[in-house]
Amino acid sequence: MGKTSEMHLQMQDQYMNAVNDAEIGNVGHLDTFIFLEEERKLLEQSLAIIKSYKDENLDLIEKEANEYGKEGYKGYKVEVRNGGRLFDYKHIPEWQERKESLSECEEKHKQAFIAKEKGLLTASEDGEEIVMPEVSYRKSSIILKKTPD
Repeated sequence: MGKTSEMHLQMQDQYMNAVNDAEIGNVGHLDTFIFLEEERKLLEQSLAIIKSYKDENLDLIEKEANEYGKEGYKGYKVEVRNGGRLFDYKHIPEWQERKESLSECEEKHKQAFIAKEKGLLTASEDGEEIVMPEVSYRKSSIILKKTPD
């Protein structure tokens, strides 16, 4: 097992021990949450470094990988996939009009749903019943913000 794998296992153990300590009451859940969130932020920074390196060195990585051919390198086969086309319609007047129309439709049906929750009628100006949107709910979440010292 390489140094990186060992370090990763040690980090996982540290996280699991923190969770276990909270579950058995040795440490508060809030302290554990703060610790884990700080660790998550550090991991996200590390992932950003990895992605940046990969993006900036794609050509060099591809060139070096091609030197090893189909056999691959150290058990890895490297594939480089060319980026696909992305279409942006935001500058097209017709698209903007339809987007605005869609937003108005969404708002109308959202307001009808809110009115129905309050026990009010949900009919259009013509007296037709407004079809309710399907509603789902996100999970609750906790936001952690560091206060200035």
